[in-house]
Parts: sequence; structure tokens; C-alpha cells
Amino acid sequence: MRIPWRVVIGILVSVLALALILKDVSLPSLGARLAQAHYVWMIPNVAAVLLGMWARAVRWRALLDRRLSTRRAFDIQNAGNLLNNVLPLRLGELGKAYLASRDRGIPIMQALSAVLIERLLDVLTVFAMLLIVLPHVPSRGVIVQGAELFAAAAFLGVVGLFIAAAMRERAVALAHVMFGWLPSGAREAIVTRGDDFLQGVRAASGGRLAIAIGWSIVMWIGFGGSCWFTLLAFLPGSQWWIGGFVNCAIVLGLTIPSAPSGAGLYEAAAVAGLAVFGAPRDTALAFALALHLSTFLVAAVTGVIGLVREGESLDHLAAAARRVLPSGH
Repeated sequence: MRIPWRVVIGILVSVLALALILKDVSLPSLGARLAQAHYVWMIPNVAAVLLGMWARAVRWRALLDRRLSTRRAFDIQNAGNLLNNVLPLRLGELGKAYLASRDRGIPIMQALSAVLIERLLDVLTVFAMLLIVLPHVPSRGVIVQGAELFAAAAFLGVVGLFIAAAMRERAVALAHVMFGWLPSGAREAIVTRGDDFLQGVRAASGGRLAIAIGWSIVMWIGFGGSCWFTLLAFLPGSQWWIGGFVNCAIVLGLTIPSAPSGAGLYEAAAVAGLAVFGAPRDTALAFALALHLSTFLVAAVTGVIGLVREGESLDHLAAAARRVLPSGH
């Protein structure tokens, strides 16, 4: 069986990331940090994760114009997350679209457009969170200032996309002018692809988009809170903005191709985020392992429940996801 090159690259990136963070960590010291943690904080951690997952489901339901029940949206989201965690290539996103469209009359393109808007709202909210927590970073050097500029540019870029989608005809006309110097074939291909993208973004507008933005904020407060609660188990007295910053570091780190569930890269991003605040590497790695394992287990349990309620198996859902779009193969 031919293995896609993206899968190979992702596994190599994860192995390299794990090797880099383990080379300066003593395993006995790591074990001691894990043994000494105050695991009572994992209770609010799990509650915060579930809050974030519930908000994500309600947001997706809003983007689908409430054509799914909240419970079913929650089950489908969790089944898709489970697929993402155990298989490469983010097949869970396509699996969600398949489950939403198979028996409720939701067009597959509407489901896929909702997935696209979800990703844009995630970018919007994460960079907004980053702009909030960056002023609390102890080092105000060039890297932090550059990160602030990048976060602001990304935030404004996503806002600009939503504005362009709302004014799609004018945006397309402007694109024809901007790319007028290209050969006609290349220009039409670029403009057509851009127009298709804007139509997908435009699928949510007005009240639906406002509701989705509100639930995005709740969702990322939940996930950021999960990070902070776990941090308190290993570094008592940590401020909330440290958890917020590390959460952003993990999310941004996972945009790089990696093994399923971000193994290795997740831990490396968390360790790098805590290094900014001077946390010992062994403590940072113990925190990262505990956070990753807890969120993985919550996703696994809720994902299995979602599959059972949907009458699906993991193998069948993966096969159906690959058939949704050519890119899923």
C-alpha cells in the first residue's frame, strides 16, 4: 500500500520534535515531576475540555443553520475528533461532513463550508487570544514584537476574508483587476478558485456568524482553561495568561504536519511555550504529557460514544471520509 508523502513527513517531524525535547531531559527527573503533580487539578481540566468540545458542537450546529440537534452535532464532532486523533491527514473533518449529510438532507458542500468556516474562526479566535496574552510575556524582545505583528496581521487577514466574502462580487471584480497582468488562463483559474473559496466562507453570515463567533470564544476559553488547570498541577500559582500562551503555542505548533494526534509535536510546542516563562524542561514535559494524555482520553471516550450513537465504525467512517473529496484519498 502506497503511503502518502504527507504522512511520512508528519511522522518524521513528530519523531524529530520528540527527540529534541528528550535529549536534555532526565527520565528519572521526568518521572519524579509526574509523581509529584497535584492531580486534583485534572478534574477542572476535564470539565474545561468538555466545555470546549460542547461549545464547538453548538458552534457547528449554528453554522449548519440548526439543522442538526445539539446532541447529534456533539456526537459527530467527537467522532470526527477521534478520527483525527488516530489517523493522519485530518480525515475527521471530512468524516464530520459525511455524517452530517448522510441522512438529514444537509448538502455535503454546506457541511464542508461549515468545516472551512470553523477553521477560519479558530484562527481568528486563537490570534485574538494571542494578542491578549502576549503583553504578559516577560521578554519584550524582537521575537515577541514580531509575534504581536504577525498575530495582528493574521487576525485582520481573517476579518478581511469575511468582509470580502460579504462583498463577493466586488472582491471578484477587484481580483480581475489585480491579476490583470497574468495570462488569461492563469488569471481565470486563480479568480475562480478564489470565488469558490469566498462562496464557502459566505455560507455563514449575519446572525449565524455572530453566534458562531460567540461560541468560538467560549470554546477557546474552555481549551485555554484546560491548559491552565493542568499547569497548576505542575507549577502551582501559575497565572492564567501562561496557560493561554501555552495553549496558543500548542495550537500554532500543530499547524505543522505531524503524526496522528500531534504526538511529539504537541509536547515540543508546549515545552517551547513554557520555556518563554523559564519553566524547567522536565516539568514542562511532564505538564505536556499530562495535558496531551488527558485531552486524548476525553476525545477517545466521547469519540467512541459518538460513533456508537451514529451507528458507525472507525473503519467505515474513515473509508467514507476518503470518498467525500478527492483530497481525502
